[in-house]
Amino acid sequence: MSIQGTERQIVHTPLQPTSIARIALTITLMITLGFSGLLTMTFASRISNEPTQHALTDPNFSSTSRLGSTSHLGSQPTPPPLLLPSPSPTGPLPPALPQAIAILQAQNRLLYNGNTSLPEIALTFDDGPNPYYTPQILTILQQYNVKATFFCIGRLVADYPALVKQEYTAGHTIGNHSWSHPNLALLTPASIQFQLSRASDAIETAIGVRPAFFRPPYGRMSVQELTQVYYDGLITVVWNDEGEDWARPGVNAIILRILGLARNGAIILMHDGGGDRSQTVAALPFIINGLRQRGFHFVTIQQMLMDLQHHTNVPGRDNTLPDVRREARCDIPAGGRRNGKRYSWVISLPECES
Repeated sequence: MSIQGTERQIVHTPLQPTSIARIALTITLMITLGFSGLLTMTFASRISNEPTQHALTDPNFSSTSRLGSTSHLGSQPTPPPLLLPSPSPTGPLPPALPQAIAILQAQNRLLYNGNTSLPEIALTFDDGPNPYYTPQILTILQQYNVKATFFCIGRLVADYPALVKQEYTAGHTIGNHSWSHPNLALLTPASIQFQLSRASDAIETAIGVRPAFFRPPYGRMSVQELTQVYYDGLITVVWNDEGEDWARPGVNAIILRILGLARNGAIILMHDGGGDRSQTVAALPFIINGLRQRGFHFVTIQQMLMDLQHHTNVPGRDNTLPDVRREARCDIPAGGRRNGKRYSWVISLPECES
């Protein structure tokens, strides 16, 4: 028994070096693989940190520039963000509305009128497009060769894009009048932005050009509204002459009021939508003729803004209409001075024509 046990020990003894060799080989492989994995993780960590390091050291670095060679895979580089102007050189607009308006007026970013040294007037029409009244107004403007400005409501632009395209093709300027005509002064900044951007989007879809001008609904303004308008790159346009045609006071009342308030650089407010505008349509030819008799010519808001940069003086110019009265009369005497000479004319109201 002892001999057999010894033999078994002798038989197993030659196997021990082989086992040791296998164990050693296994350990060597494990160490090699572990070291290789460590190198891989270190290299990957360096690559992943490259964008951050470049971003911190290179202000022009863009993560898309390092991936430009993969554009054939279908990915497109992200366009740079649009740089928008700040409301003023020194920061945001002041919290008081009068001061905010003054700053914007000084920068020609808010207009109540044009150049008061030039005998030019801008006819503007709000609340359109309207499929019934807008074409009639366009026909009159074409007949008298007058260019005007239309401040359009976005949702109506979306309903009648061909009509807005017709306005633009005829040479008129198209402005933003919000998406649905709310009082923007009462809305949150997010709601104001929605009203502005959606209306501008609709106009751009209709005519292929984004509007540059904005008229606040009801003429109501707030600091946050004006700030958002400025950040959107829009110029606010109000008015200093209107016939209150929205109230339908009568054709003669509309004519007399507009002619009575007309001055150099006047911005006249009328409407081609928002209700029954038959009185506006009827009054328009007499307004155009009456203003032309006084030496005025008509421009778009875009042209009026350009002319604000010029300061041409017209000597002896007086385009007031002192004899206009509110009561209905057939012939209204009027007069003015130009180059030291006095001129007079008569404005005939439509009710006196046969």
